[in-house]
Amino acid sequence: MDNPLVSVIIVNYNGKKYLQPCFDSLFNGAYRDIEIIFVDNGSGDGSLEFVTKNYPRINVIDNRKNLGLAIASNRGAAAAGGDYLFFLNNDIIASPRLVAELVNAAGHNPNAAVFACKNMTYDGSHEVSLGLSCDVFGFPFENAGPIFYADAGIFVRRKAFVEINGFDELMFLYGEDRDLCWRLFLRGYDIVGVPEAVFYHDSFCTRVSSSKYTSSILKRYLGEYNLLRSMLKNYSLGTLAAILPLYMFLSFAEMMFFLLTGNSNVVISGYLKAYRKNIIDFPDTLRQRRLIQAGRKVGDARILKKMVKGIGKLNIYRKIGMPKFV
Repeated sequence: MDNPLVSVIIVNYNGKKYLQPCFDSLFNGAYRDIEIIFVDNGSGDGSLEFVTKNYPRINVIDNRKNLGLAIASNRGAAAAGGDYLFFLNNDIIASPRLVAELVNAAGHNPNAAVFACKNMTYDGSHEVSLGLSCDVFGFPFENAGPIFYADAGIFVRRKAFVEINGFDELMFLYGEDRDLCWRLFLRGYDIVGVPEAVFYHDSFCTRVSSSKYTSSILKRYLGEYNLLRSMLKNYSLGTLAAILPLYMFLSFAEMMFFLLTGNSNVVISGYLKAYRKNIIDFPDTLRQRRLIQAGRKVGDARILKKMVKGIGKLNIYRKIGMPKFV
C-alpha cells in the first residue's frame, strides 16, 4: 500500500532567513510522500522571490498582504491534496524522521485527530514541550497536565479538519491552534503526543529569560480576544455561567495592576479593545457557537478534565514576573 500524502503547510511573513533550513530538512527527511504549500502573507523581505527561484517543487500562494495565520492556513489547506495536513511554523528544522513518525502514530491511533511533536530549542539543547496544557480559560500552562493542543507543528487528519471547518478566521494570531484542538475534542477526537517526532524551533517561548520578559500590547489584545471568543463558542451555557465571572474578575485585577503601574495603554489598547471587538463580532460568535454546540459529542466535564486547575497567567507571573510591554 502506498504511503499517504502529507501536505505540509507553511505560512510565512518576512521569515526568509528560516526558509532554506526548514525546506531542506523536510525534503531530506525519511518520508518522501510530501507536498509543501508555502503561503506568503505579503512579506517584504524577498521571501516569495527566494522560494519561487530556488524551490520550484513548492506550491506557492501569494496573499499579497498579511491576512493572519488562521486565514492563510485555511487557504493552504484548501490547496492541499494530502490525507494529512501538517501546519508547520517557518522557524522550524525538522528531524529526519519527523513526518514518518507522525504518519506512523496516526496509523496506530485511529481515534485521534491531532498529533503533537516534541518541540526542542533551535540548538537542540533542551526540550520545550510535547504539546501544551492550558487552564480553564484556555491560557497556556506549559508542561503541567494533559496535552490540550499542539503548537508550532499541528499534524491533523484532513477529514477531521474539514469536519470542523478549519481554523477560526477571526483569530488573526495566538490561540487559533488551541481553539482548533478544543473543537476537535468536542467532536470526540483525541490528541496524541508523539515524542519520536522531533523538531527544532526558534520560538520566543524557547528564549524567555528566567527574569523579566517582554511582550507587546498587540499580543495581549489578540490573546484576550481569542481567549474570550473561544470560551463563548466552545463552552456550554452552564459552564460559561461559572467560568466567565472568574475570568472577568481576574482580568479586572490585571487591568487595575497595569493602571496603577502606569501601563494604561495596555488596558486601553489591549484588554478594552479586545472586549470591544468581541462585542462587535458577537453575532458571528453566536453563529459559530450554534454550529459547534449542535455538533458536539463530548460534555464539558470531559473537557475540563483535560485542563489544568491552576491559573496560567499567575503561573507565568510567578515564574518570570510581569511582562514589560513594548
